[in-house]
Amino acid sequence: MTSRGKVAVVLIVSLGLTPAALLGRQLVLKNGSLEAGPGAGGPNPMVPANWVEFGPTVERSYEANHTPGGGHALKAFSSDPQVGAYQDVPVSPGDLVTTSASLYTRSTDPLTGDAKAWIALEFYKSDGTTQVPGAFYPLAVLDASSPADIWVPGSISHAAPAESAYARMTCVWTWNGSATGSAYWDDCSLTVGIGPNLPNLLTNGDFETAGVGGHNPAGIDDWTGFEDQDQSTDVAKDGLKSVKVGVEEPYSGLGQVMAEMNAGDHLFMQSWAYNPSSDPLGSNSIVGIKLEWVANGTVPPPKQNLALDRDSPADTWTLVEINTNAPDLATVARIVMIYAADTSTNGSVYFDGAEAHINGGDNVLWNASFEDGSGGGNGIDFWTEFKTSGVSQCQKECDVPWEYLGTDCSAKGTGEAVAGVWQEIDVVPGDALSVRAYLYTPSAGPEPRLLKEAKAGIKVEWAIGSVPTWVDICRPPSTCSNSVPANSMTPDTWTPLTIDYTMAPGKNANAKFVNLIERGGAASGKVYFDACEGVMLNWFDGADADADDDEDLRDFAEFQRCFTGAVSGQMRWGCIVFDSNNDGDVDLADYVFFKDRLTGP
Repeated sequence: MTSRGKVAVVLIVSLGLTPAALLGRQLVLKNGSLEAGPGAGGPNPMVPANWVEFGPTVERSYEANHTPGGGHALKAFSSDPQVGAYQDVPVSPGDLVTTSASLYTRSTDPLTGDAKAWIALEFYKSDGTTQVPGAFYPLAVLDASSPADIWVPGSISHAAPAESAYARMTCVWTWNGSATGSAYWDDCSLTVGIGPNLPNLLTNGDFETAGVGGHNPAGIDDWTGFEDQDQSTDVAKDGLKSVKVGVEEPYSGLGQVMAEMNAGDHLFMQSWAYNPSSDPLGSNSIVGIKLEWVANGTVPPPKQNLALDRDSPADTWTLVEINTNAPDLATVARIVMIYAADTSTNGSVYFDGAEAHINGGDNVLWNASFEDGSGGGNGIDFWTEFKTSGVSQCQKECDVPWEYLGTDCSAKGTGEAVAGVWQEIDVVPGDALSVRAYLYTPSAGPEPRLLKEAKAGIKVEWAIGSVPTWVDICRPPSTCSNSVPANSMTPDTWTPLTIDYTMAPGKNANAKFVNLIERGGAASGKVYFDACEGVMLNWFDGADADADDDEDLRDFAEFQRCFTGAVSGQMRWGCIVFDSNNDGDVDLADYVFFKDRLTGP
């Protein structure tokens, strides 16, 4: 958390083009001139060791993680019809092979359209390249209807057919040209045999170990690069270096988490972009900066009780409970009714009489008996359905003979994957939370009791903070100050890009500065970014150029470097922090403001 120093009067403004004149400013972005690097933490290897990648939009990513103690997963997103990664393990004909993984899509970049995220089990002959005929067993775990911000498990089991010498576990993204979003894979496993505690034969199944290759081989201090970008001395707005961003991937750039912002905090961001005439970035490409948000702290692990399985009594309502306390930082609890199966099993489960009590109070769940709404496809009022499309479902079902306590309807989960419904409630860290529901599995009917490894129960997932919506780039015909179509940029000229943002009431998150290009239809070209500044306009009563919560002689040295006199529009990099009256220069009026606020040598 950044220390605030002396806080000035806060003036609330909306997203605009220029910063408002405030009492004091503090620079919160490090290495904004992109001069320093490589250094510790600079390199960003994006290739996972021991995996073979295929397609241009698959990488080892730090943006999501499922494995306890880890920090990476495999990420894929829209590009070719199929992209992904695979790994081969030796097997013999007749071996029972099981492969599994957990998959995830973010609410800030969810799957849309016809995008799907799969795992697949394949078998190959002794040459390692010829697939055994018909030996391809895929499972679509996520699609556009899947829940975001939840790790969804998937598993496939099959006996190795004749001629098998290798089993291949594949993580694959598919689309047919009308999709956006991204998906993540983690905790991948492949086992051979029957029984508990079988060893995972995959190497680096959690993607924590980096391989050789990937972008940003040198690194730029304090920044994290993604995709096609590296430090360059070709051209610079300030100093000798900038970052060069190309079109090898649909999105490329670099970002930096700056500071924690709370309600009323006012941030001004600026970067300069340069489109060279020698290799311009044209076509439909967009050049811009984004303001993204990172939740404060690590999301606590969920609590779950999958108490119903094939050994549970059929034809009776079984009470399933979770009693816990909201962990530190948690502000939201997601109450989940979950049915979990795989391709080797099926069955059905009914959920009814759901309750959630905070500190012993009344039930805070709406439509707790699933009576209201049309059912299916988010049609149960106040509940959000998640499912693997075409494989599983969790929908309202009425007028069956075993309805709980005589009510008309319940929520039914069935199929060969994961499905359920969820509802979110507000909590405070330390709250005592009691969650319960009644579950029923019938002994007869079109979908009888749970079979084999299928389970069902309840789950509590946590969210922290109140994260606002990202300030994204604009796409034509929209216009904004933080992005511009590449073909409208004046070649060989530095173009300013800005974001002026005030945090809304009730919001709290860490601000992230991102420079990026959206490739569009460009097959070639590049753009450069330099002279980035992130300045908090209400944190400090003065001008703090090095974010050390004072105004001293180091800041005065920077003031002298920035001094322009009354010549508007001539400020150098790092000088916005000294423009106290917001007139585009650093002159005697700014000096008077500065000298009266010196706090130490």
